[in-house]
Amino acid sequence: MRRYGLLPWLLLPTAAFAQDDAWRVSVVPYVWGASLEGDAQLGPLPPVSVHKSFSDTLEHLDMAAMAIIDLRRGRWGLLSDLTWVDTSETAQVPRVGLDANLQTRVVTGSLMGQYRFIDDPVFRMDAIAGARYWQLRGEVDVPALARDASVSRDWVDPVLGVRMAWVFSERHGVIMWALGSAGDEVAWDLMASYGLRMTEHSWLRLGYRSLSLREISRGVDLDLTLAGPGLGVEWRY
Repeated sequence: MRRYGLLPWLLLPTAAFAQDDAWRVSVVPYVWGASLEGDAQLGPLPPVSVHKSFSDTLEHLDMAAMAIIDLRRGRWGLLSDLTWVDTSETAQVPRVGLDANLQTRVVTGSLMGQYRFIDDPVFRMDAIAGARYWQLRGEVDVPALARDASVSRDWVDPVLGVRMAWVFSERHGVIMWALGSAGDEVAWDLMASYGLRMTEHSWLRLGYRSLSLREISRGVDLDLTLAGPGLGVEWRY
C-alpha cells in the first residue's frame, strides 16, 4: 500500500521567557509521524473503519510537516497554527468485513489570541481563544461493491483552550496544549512536547500530538483522529 503524508504536527512554540515588553517571535517547523484512526461514512456507501493495534500504529506512520508562529509582547500574544495532512489507509466495512480504501486530505489554519494569566518563573499558563479553518477532502472506495464516494468540505470553528509550560532550567522544559473546537461536536487538539536548548536562538522539540476531526452533515459522518510522535526545531527571535 502506498502511504504518504504531509501533515504538520503541532510542536507548540513558546515565545521567549524574558520578563519584559519587547516583541518576541518563535517559529517551529516540524515533522509529525501521524497515524489515522476512526470511522467514515460518505454518501450511500456503508460506514468504514480504520483501527490498528499499537504495534501496527508504530509500523505504519504517515510522515507530515507543519509550521507554527508565536508572536508575544508581555502577557499578550498571537498564535498561528498551519497543518496539512494527506493520507491513504486500508479500511474495512464493519460486520461484513469487506476491504475498503480511505483517502483523506486535511488542511487547517488557526489564528488565536493568547493571554498569560500565570507567569511564574517555573510555571506559565496561557488562555487561548480564536478560530480554526478546516479544509477536508475525502474518498472511500469499496472494490467488492464496485462503488466509491467522495466529500469536499470547508468550514470555520471557534477554538478555546490553554497552554502550559514547565521550565526546569534555562536548557530544557515541557509544554502542553489542550484545545477544543466547537463544531458539530467538540474536536480535541492535544499536544505535549519536551524542549532542549541547542543554541541561543534554537531549541530541539520532541513530543506527541492527537488531533481529532468530527464532521456531520448531509451524506457525511466522520469521526477521525490523527495521532503520533513529532520532531521539530524552534527558532526564537
